[in-house]
Amino acid sequence: MRLAANTFALQLDDRSFDLKPSLRAASYLHQKYGFPALYQAVRDGSFTAIMDLITATSEDVPVASIHSILDAREQLLEFVLILSGADTTSNEPQSGELISFDEYVADLYKVGAGHLGWAPDVVWNATPVEILAARAGRVDLLKDILTAVFGSKEQSADASNVASNRDDLNAIGDLTVHSLGAR
Repeated sequence: MRLAANTFALQLDDRSFDLKPSLRAASYLHQKYGFPALYQAVRDGSFTAIMDLITATSEDVPVASIHSILDAREQLLEFVLILSGADTTSNEPQSGELISFDEYVADLYKVGAGHLGWAPDVVWNATPVEILAARAGRVDLLKDILTAVFGSKEQSADASNVASNRDDLNAIGDLTVHSLGAR
């Protein structure tokens, strides 16, 4: 997971435009095209699909020639992969259970709005990388809190020894009481 992937610089002529693979843009484009069809449309040079991709992911719609936009197809194909949740920085195969993109978006939304407590608009404008990094930070925080409250595993082992010793002492007391009462 690379946090720097929260924007993608699209180079057109001598200008650069930032494209953001937000959850909202990914969901919208998936519903409109599906990622395999969007990828194919961009590869085939569909100006409509390319402009849908750019306008859904950028606040600054480029004013450029059709020729320069079509020349940017290789960049946009990589961006479609990022938008779909693929890790373009690694050549290693991804492991884990395959889920549909709709389930992926729903799970990320649950994490953002539910686990992290973000407002819906914040979740929709965040990238999957941002949501997952924030979740990892929240998990680390909760682990630190649990360790501070309950101690580490080593402290827990010491506590169980104390409890065991206390039980042994209580058992001796019970034997003494029973022994005295039996006389």
